[in-house]
Amino acid sequence: MNNEHDHKEHKSHEAASGHSHDHERDPAHSHGHEAHGHEHDHDHSEHGHHHHSAEAHEHEHKTHFHDPAHAAEFDRRSTMTGIRASLTEKMIEMLALNGDESVLDVATGTGRVARPLSKHIKSGRIVGVDQAFAMLDIGRQHKDPIPHYEQSAGEADKLPFKTNTFDRAFVSFSLHHFGNSAGVVQEVLRVLKGGGRFVVLDPIIEEAKDSVDVALEAKINQVFRRTHGDSFRFHTESSIQRLLTKAGYRIPRSNVLSFGFNQEGMDGIPTGRHWLEAAEEVEREAPELAARLKKNYFTWHRHDDHVHVKGGFSYALICGVKPS
Repeated sequence: MNNEHDHKEHKSHEAASGHSHDHERDPAHSHGHEAHGHEHDHDHSEHGHHHHSAEAHEHEHKTHFHDPAHAAEFDRRSTMTGIRASLTEKMIEMLALNGDESVLDVATGTGRVARPLSKHIKSGRIVGVDQAFAMLDIGRQHKDPIPHYEQSAGEADKLPFKTNTFDRAFVSFSLHHFGNSAGVVQEVLRVLKGGGRFVVLDPIIEEAKDSVDVALEAKINQVFRRTHGDSFRFHTESSIQRLLTKAGYRIPRSNVLSFGFNQEGMDGIPTGRHWLEAAEEVEREAPELAARLKKNYFTWHRHDDHVHVKGGFSYALICGVKPS
């Protein structure tokens, strides 16, 4: 087992071209126009149907994701390409599958990550858990069923499984929506067998170095919560590591992969629309925060009714292991 921790340097955005901070290069995904994970493609996990938020938001988001028409539209648009496909393959590699494992897919939605993962399962099984019944229903109705895949309705911080059930578990693009993220990682630890792996794949923000970074983080989260609910919170690499270690996991590996973009508009950039909303809001209200956002994430320049963006976003791939 890889027992080393990969040390990373903070990226400069001139060099943010689809590279991993542990020096795994992926030049095929170096530009935003290749990242076809359109905003609506992100919407299922990005709206937190499985997280706990204020009652009004909980009702709004649950209603949205229990709507069969929305679930069908989400599934139709959830093609795995670009950034999302590249990250998913790296996550599958980190799970280190032999093919006979029992794998838990936390916040499975319609099973879009379970599908590519199923190619690596021979005699094992993938169990997807979600609390949005409409998403699960659409997942069951696929004309091309996902091999070795089954579903279970349930909440991520109250998993409906016995202790020591799974060999592997993962959560993809959803951790930032869980109101009780500590409870989620603790529950996954409970249902994992000793020595089992739990891989977290999530977009992350820069580690705060001063009060300006802290204020910018608060502003970014505030903007995203308007759409995604009160529980939304971007994590950093270190905050995810702390969640896992506090729950009792050992962390043999932690990677940060960065994908750059230089293009007109935010098409193809996951959650790009909300990032641009945050950028233009701080530009109007807080020039100091706008300058820091440009330094840490991306620059933006409007001309007529277009906007040119250049920069990059980072994603954490962190493996936690349950002690034997």
